[in-house]
Amino acid sequence: KDGKVYWVKISIYPNYEKNKIISYTAIRQDITDKKRVEYLSITDELTQMYNRRFFNIKIEEELSRSRREDMYLTFLMIDIDYFKKYNDTYGHQKGDDTLTKVARVILNNIKRAGDYGFRLGGEEFGVIFSSKNNPEKSIKLAKNIKDEVEKLQIKHENSSVNKYVTISIGLVIKKAKNVKNSNELYKEADEALYKAKEEGRNCVCMNY
Repeated sequence: KDGKVYWVKISIYPNYEKNKIISYTAIRQDITDKKRVEYLSITDELTQMYNRRFFNIKIEEELSRSRREDMYLTFLMIDIDYFKKYNDTYGHQKGDDTLTKVARVILNNIKRAGDYGFRLGGEEFGVIFSSKNNPEKSIKLAKNIKDEVEKLQIKHENSSVNKYVTISIGLVIKKAKNVKNSNELYKEADEALYKAKEEGRNCVCMNY
């Protein structure tokens, strides 16, 4: 009545008279508090992205699903360049603001139902999704995210790569059936991210 959205668990039963349905009986249970607790348990409070706990669950689910459907699995590991220097220069409140802005760029670029964005910890983010074909779209997505973060023009005077905040991305695109397990996928993305940092940061390095 006050316009708020709430969650219900509902059971609906048909009522018969002479083998014909004449009405239905619905029993509803308000589960809003339960859903709120569930949401909080898988969400990073600062950025409103999914958290590391949910990442550990979802990457296993997506790997299994992609194997069944013979799909490509894409994993982006994203790190803000020289973020410790940023915090030391501008303070942790500004750092939190920057984390939130970077998270928003990532989320704005992954709007399909099967796209998932995570804050993996600190200044590190992850994106996973499956696709039937066209790995080029995954490469374009990674580059778009990188470019849009730079276009935010968040001043970072102590960065060694740019006068604005930038990100480095390790990208893995593989047929799920060729992935041994989620640890292997994570390791390859981490190696690609390390390579991006070695090559000067503010870039995308790929392993597929």
